[in-house]
Amino acid sequence: MKKLLALLLALCMAASLAACGGSSGGDATEAAAETEAAGGDEAAAPAEEGEEAEAPAEGGDNTVVIAVISGFSAIDPQYVYETTPTMMVNACYETLFKFDTGVDTPQPCIVDSWEFSDDGKDVTMKLKPEVKFASGNDMTSADVAFSLMRLKNLKSNPSFLMDNVESIEIVDDDTFIIHQTTADSSLLSKLTYGACSIVDSAIVKEHGGTDAEDASTADTARDYLDTTSAGSGMYIMTSYVPDEEMILEKNYNYWGEQTNVDKYIIRFEGDANTQMMGLKAGDVDIALNLNDDTMDELEGAENVTTENTPTKTISFIMMNEDPKIGGPVSNKLVQQAIRLAVDYEGMQNVCGRGAITPKSIFQVGFMGSAGELDTATARDLDKAKELMAEAGYPDGFDIDLPVSDLDMEGIPMLDVAQKVKEDLSEIGINVNIVQQNWSGGYGDAYRAGDLGFSVMYWGIDYNDPNVQLAFLPGESVGLRCKWQAEGNEAVVDKMNEIIQETDDSAREQKLLEIQDMIADDCPWIVVAQASSHIGYSNRLEGVAFTDVYRVDIRTINVK
Repeated sequence: MKKLLALLLALCMAASLAACGGSSGGDATEAAAETEAAGGDEAAAPAEEGEEAEAPAEGGDNTVVIAVISGFSAIDPQYVYETTPTMMVNACYETLFKFDTGVDTPQPCIVDSWEFSDDGKDVTMKLKPEVKFASGNDMTSADVAFSLMRLKNLKSNPSFLMDNVESIEIVDDDTFIIHQTTADSSLLSKLTYGACSIVDSAIVKEHGGTDAEDASTADTARDYLDTTSAGSGMYIMTSYVPDEEMILEKNYNYWGEQTNVDKYIIRFEGDANTQMMGLKAGDVDIALNLNDDTMDELEGAENVTTENTPTKTISFIMMNEDPKIGGPVSNKLVQQAIRLAVDYEGMQNVCGRGAITPKSIFQVGFMGSAGELDTATARDLDKAKELMAEAGYPDGFDIDLPVSDLDMEGIPMLDVAQKVKEDLSEIGINVNIVQQNWSGGYGDAYRAGDLGFSVMYWGIDYNDPNVQLAFLPGESVGLRCKWQAEGNEAVVDKMNEIIQETDDSAREQKLLEIQDMIADDCPWIVVAQASSHIGYSNRLEGVAFTDVYRVDIRTINVK
């Protein structure tokens, strides 16, 4: 019987660590309960009787300014599905489990114990009884059930995380049971994602929220939750101007151990050079979207540290499987030709120092990854031209390539598109780049599967290889290029085996097998796996890049 009980180690740590991410170290395994501005007029819940709330620091010494790219559409946690907002959601909400910096397995956050049933389908969890929301409301099992079922029934972009969850049974105020359709080897990892944040159900219901089956049409709480927070975390969102600025202020009644940062000002600035100049001048404390040139510019700068860290963020070419949408790139022979025509070494140069290329959609660093592509031998223009002729395009063809205004770790998608255009011209494909704004239509078209041929990037939702199964036939990302489950039954069967396999050794082998199955029949071409380029002021400690949160605000202190 597979059991995951409350670890004695975690219980021992509870004596010294009051919150899962609240201490400045990276080993805390207890929950950082998050705070919310319930009515918008008060920044924090009143102090408990007998306790005295800490006063904010005078002046701006303990205010931290972060510069980061925008390009997202929601702050309501159950709608969040882009990379940037997970940083803010992680500061203002709590999930049942968290990924601590430097730890590759999910750690308990606001749960005291958990135990799986013999068949792995059901898991019984107990909440830490001391967790409170910023409103002063106690967190209970009812809040957990509401939050996760709201996510499921909103049918929003991240709702697939709850597809396998049938129901959540409330046993008592602290105990609940998650009932699944089948065992899911990545359930605990999924529960770390920002969309699985536990919201204050009483507050959300007051503003039109519902977890009912018709939530996708009946829920009206998004307008409220896109302007303030309703969580139990270390910070609350007190101001948000889309594409300009967000302010997070400390919840001085937070139940866990706090850092000494009183306020975060998050400025949405996508230009790497502007971020660099702000950091160099001391106007910015953390710059999250630098590139090679701006990192070079900061070399030797006084009081600034720069870090180039491997990530699991990938950039890829997508080719729509529907001939009505993809045209010639829906032809399997053309897809194989394009795969052979890409100059992967040149693409790594475009994507910056530290970039590598994985062999498949499963990133290097994940259990079961097939490893790095041999970029020195991966390109074969002669073979690519033969495939083009065999497909009926000996003279090539013209095709539009829409590209968004987003960037991947400081590298504009436009730069990746221009490299694709250059490479494919050598096999007769004339690419016409069409620049579009993410929020101006590209994002909706991409997610709806309406783009025939494009380049895009992907940052992981949760730190488990199963997250990449979304790219497979019939799955949420696979359907963005109309890769259907029908006709790919063997791949779908293998995917289901992976999901239900709870033995990691066996799961690793199955992951390798599925990569072999799709190696020559995949509408995705991963062109690079990026490295992060960040810089930060030396007045800070605890700053570190993380795939899951970008930086974990809960671990940063002013020296």
